[in-house]
Amino acid sequence: MKQLIFFFAILSCISAGAQPAWQQRVDTKIEVTLNDHTHFLNASEEFTYTNNSPDTLRFIYIHLWPNAYKNDHTPFARQLDRMGNTNFYYAKPRARGYIDSLEFRVNGQVTDHFIAESSPDIARIDLAEPLLPGHKMMVSTPFRVKIPRVFSRMGHTGQAYYISQWFPKPAVYDQKGWHPISYLDQGEFFSEYGSYDVSITLPANYVVMATGNCLDDKENEWLAKKARDTLPSDTLYTHSSPPSAPETKTLHFHEDNIHDFAWFADKRWIVRMDTVTSPGNNLLVTTYTAFLPDYKYFWLKGNDYLSETVKRYGGWVGPYRYKTIKAVLGDMKAGGGMEYPTVTVIDKTAMKNLKTVIIHEAGHNWFYGMLGSNERDHAWMDEGINTFYEQKTIRKDNDSVKNFKVGRLESMLYYELAATREDQAIEQTSDNFKKLNYGMDVYYKTAMLLRWMEKYMGDEDFEKGMKDYYDTWHFHHPYPEDFRVCMQRHSSRSLDCFFDNLFKSGKRIDFTILKARINGNNTEITVRNNSGVASPALIDERMNGEIVHSGWTEPFTGKTTISLTGTDWNSLKIDDIIPDDKSTNDVYRRNALFHHFGLEVRPFFGLNTDDKDKLFVSPALGYNNNDGFMLGLLFHDITLPENRFRFELAPMYAFNSNTLVGAGSVGYLWYPGNLFKEIMLQADAKTFDDNQTRLNLSAPLFSRFIKVAPSLSFTFNEHNPLSPVTRVLLLKGYSITNQNFSFSSDSLGKPVLVTQQKFYGLLRYSHRNNRTYNPFGYTLEGQLGADFGKLTAEGNIRIDYNTKNKALYVRGFLGKYFPVTDVQSVTSVYELNATYSGMDDYLYDGTYMNRNNPGGKFAQQIALQEGGFKVPVYNNAARSDNYMATMNLETDLPLPRYIPLRLFLDAGLMPNSNPGPTNSGPNTVLYDGGVELNLIKNIVNIYIPIIMSNDFQNYIINNFGKSKVFEKSVSFTLQFQNINWLKDPSKLLKTVVN
Repeated sequence: MKQLIFFFAILSCISAGAQPAWQQRVDTKIEVTLNDHTHFLNASEEFTYTNNSPDTLRFIYIHLWPNAYKNDHTPFARQLDRMGNTNFYYAKPRARGYIDSLEFRVNGQVTDHFIAESSPDIARIDLAEPLLPGHKMMVSTPFRVKIPRVFSRMGHTGQAYYISQWFPKPAVYDQKGWHPISYLDQGEFFSEYGSYDVSITLPANYVVMATGNCLDDKENEWLAKKARDTLPSDTLYTHSSPPSAPETKTLHFHEDNIHDFAWFADKRWIVRMDTVTSPGNNLLVTTYTAFLPDYKYFWLKGNDYLSETVKRYGGWVGPYRYKTIKAVLGDMKAGGGMEYPTVTVIDKTAMKNLKTVIIHEAGHNWFYGMLGSNERDHAWMDEGINTFYEQKTIRKDNDSVKNFKVGRLESMLYYELAATREDQAIEQTSDNFKKLNYGMDVYYKTAMLLRWMEKYMGDEDFEKGMKDYYDTWHFHHPYPEDFRVCMQRHSSRSLDCFFDNLFKSGKRIDFTILKARINGNNTEITVRNNSGVASPALIDERMNGEIVHSGWTEPFTGKTTISLTGTDWNSLKIDDIIPDDKSTNDVYRRNALFHHFGLEVRPFFGLNTDDKDKLFVSPALGYNNNDGFMLGLLFHDITLPENRFRFELAPMYAFNSNTLVGAGSVGYLWYPGNLFKEIMLQADAKTFDDNQTRLNLSAPLFSRFIKVAPSLSFTFNEHNPLSPVTRVLLLKGYSITNQNFSFSSDSLGKPVLVTQQKFYGLLRYSHRNNRTYNPFGYTLEGQLGADFGKLTAEGNIRIDYNTKNKALYVRGFLGKYFPVTDVQSVTSVYELNATYSGMDDYLYDGTYMNRNNPGGKFAQQIALQEGGFKVPVYNNAARSDNYMATMNLETDLPLPRYIPLRLFLDAGLMPNSNPGPTNSGPNTVLYDGGVELNLIKNIVNIYIPIIMSNDFQNYIINNFGKSKVFEKSVSFTLQFQNINWLKDPSKLLKTVVN
């Protein structure tokens, strides 16, 4: 019985690794004419659909991908919205595109097609006669395409055309059923193999680069002549384009065993040609590049890059099986380039890395072109494996360059995602990835895992497995399980840990060498796997940095012990091939303190990518009205990838007060991964001088504050990685020590300093929905001190106008104040403030250049807290000891973005504390409004009130005089308290990269 089970197990493995028992075939003919004045394609298509499946088909799905550009609620448009790309949403209707004029016929009989409103780029045709196994049918239709402006892949820029995903195309039907997929920007394609025969008619002076082979001798001779022409001036066509020729030409292209057809046309292109012999089949392949004159210096070696791809991929994977390979310069919004069978388009923004991008996109002729995996559901099988070979090619070409590193920036970004537990498993559908993760995980994490697997299998066995995969599956549709069978067939070790664990896990990789013990001629090494994902570690014995022995552990979780030959080493290290997220615990130093300690001091800032902890030191500079200019040093460990323990300390010397001042923060993060995504314990401290007096003194006397504020913040886990929601619960305590002036009763009246310490508690819940359109948030907060209690609620929403980057910003505030004592002089500082200034900042959370001198320099600095008004007031003006309700409005103006002007209007209601002839009612209405200069969002702003209520106006007149009303009503913000310096630098980087 056991023998029988074993036989069936072997049979199952062989069956799983063989080619599929069947695969559908689609042979397509298209005739298309380009109208380059109206930007329309007029075409007719017929395709022969061969049902090689054992199933009877009663309907088929047809992709109509140009309809992705039809309106702003297609799946494509909705995905762009989710990713924060608003270009398509705000585009004019004339800039969008569609496909129409369809009239499907099946075997000559007109047939209806059905399109769902939610997915206009997928049609279903119900067959009048079922298509039996082994039978064929002919499907034909005319169609017309309005070519959109370039928003993603297909499109035009003036009279330069990038024609892809442009014709009606059947969805794949395989052993897993139908695969109808809408066009997406993030997420690529899956199509049936067959032959393509395409005729393109357009003005005669266009250069056309298309899938397959051009069968027109005259055109090929013309291209060959252009390829021999002297390079023109790089200023040619910089601001113009040649007129289209009055006569047209029709070009005929053909290719077999492909699953797509794309073409690109531009009248300005320079053409270059060359040839390369494909390893493995000795096929002579013609290479083409086409590019604009002003990019010629970048592209001079373009054909060399194509040749290098054919040779390297051909040697490592399998022979190139087409007669041409082409790369063209164009416009792309869906990445640095995009691949199609035998032709790829490279975006103009990719010039700094042109070699890498050309090799990558041309390499897709293997992983996507000849190995037609389902890119939408298993993107790593084309993008990730291809990135592995792209980097291998670049690395091979740079063997002579010492310490040459491939994809260093991208690798660092992946490690940052892993460090902050934002990494995602590579084995999932494309649309499930966050935008940054799609690039870092699908491309670079996959490449790292494959390098790990290559080392684990051994280079030769890995290459045998990959060639087996190519030989078995080229021109077919492999799935991950098929790739797995081919690789496992050539490995002496089980690869389950990769395919079952690492490819399906979003957990960071982290190994630590705990201890080492000499046992005779061997070293016994204990290693801990901190990730919880069963995986193998490669341990190196090193002498002065050189590897003397290495050994693999078995895949494990928890702890394991491995015995390595030799005792002549001074360090042990997790091998660099392992994508270990925390490199600082990868080394065990034989003679170092605690064996793991290693510290490196560097200036300013740097990356956390080697085996030593970093201490960064840089100058620190500050200023306030009392301390004057301050100079010191900033010590920190803020880096990428982030440390869980992090700090910033900035001691400084104040030249005006002649004292030591400074600020600092220390924090530690946990990532529990259940109810909470992260928990951060943080302590902030700072001390500065906040007041001074010269009364009865020959020299000024300064008073200072000392703040110590421990906090614990809980960021809730949204579980859906695509959620735009962030929810945080903050618990914070404050110890505030103030020095105040006390004037003696003797005749001299000299002030002395009296110290007072107070404690406060804060509880805050914040909810932020950072959706692309109309994002909103709210905050609920309670504060408690010995003399007061306070409850507040704040809400914010941005209401987007129907113009890009223009919106109405609405803020609402509601507060209730509870005095504990009746001593007004004690409690007034805690009351609710219409305008919030340095004098009101009793928690010392803000950064103010002037806290206590209404007439001094920088006295008009405010913060958008509590009431959110803009007229700067002090001395109990516009304060409430009961309640306050306000609304703050700001609006963008129809001006260019480089003119950062807005209008603002604030209105509020609070109790009337001083009834009089002009207002005898129980409530006071406040308002102000004017012009805002929005310099740095939510941080630096200047406000110029034009209108204001009497309370504000009377305050300024009574304190500064009527002539000063305008001058003293202007205010500004420096809201650095909105920045958490321990966390926000990495958030900024991720935002920029996105």
